[in-house]
Amino acid sequence: MKKKTNILISIVGIFLFMLMFNSCNNGPVDITDQIMESNKVFMSAVSNGDTNTLTNQYTSDAKLFPANSNVIEGQHSIDEFWAATLKMGIKKVLFETGKAEKFGNIAIEEGKYTLLVKDDHIADQGKYIVTWKKEDGKWKVFRDIWNVSTPAPQQRASFNDTVLIVLNHVKADKISQFENFNKNYLAPAGVEFAPQVKKTVRMQKPVGQNKDGTYTYIYFMDPFVGTYNYSILHILTAKYGKEKAQEYFNQYIDCLKDEKSEPFTAIETDW
Repeated sequence: MKKKTNILISIVGIFLFMLMFNSCNNGPVDITDQIMESNKVFMSAVSNGDTNTLTNQYTSDAKLFPANSNVIEGQHSIDEFWAATLKMGIKKVLFETGKAEKFGNIAIEEGKYTLLVKDDHIADQGKYIVTWKKEDGKWKVFRDIWNVSTPAPQQRASFNDTVLIVLNHVKADKISQFENFNKNYLAPAGVEFAPQVKKTVRMQKPVGQNKDGTYTYIYFMDPFVGTYNYSILHILTAKYGKEKAQEYFNQYIDCLKDEKSEPFTAIETDW
């Protein structure tokens, strides 16, 4: 009887050991270093404009959840997304992994990202949560969701906000040149390299000619955000480089009466 009791105790002991062992294995495992290595491949592919490698970093059933956009599903759509992103001028992406933990065949990563354009100008910054999954023995992105950290500006100024108004008195024979500059040079540069700035800017065109023969086009920075860089030359340089930017900026100045614009600062009222 005693022998049977000892055998039973041994069996129970082994069972409890296995239970504890399995319990430990089911807990999260830190694999931050592994995910950081995978992110290095991703960052290198962006720098090299290698959409094929980028797409292969995702599982066959991956999904992207971009900020302010629809869900992007499947490798084909993901390939199109990255091709379009690189065409917009993105030259680098930097990932700062906070932590990555494995739960069986799934891993969860949290971190921050920075998108860089020409001359390492920052185009976007934010945070992300990525779900990784083992596929063909490699960690690949299964679900990818991110959002920007820069606060979205208001559509219009609120009470007591600052508004910047810039009057551009354009020479009669330079109307086409001025409109071409804004449409084909300044606006594209703003969309790609200063999207947050551009969201606060709008332009109005005149309905008639001034007494001196000029036409007044108005830039509104509404609201004017003091931390943003509204310099036209700065935005042009980010996209076209110093030499071309100066050439296009000179075209802008050439359109203006006395080669200068008239800026006015105003405060939004509550009436």
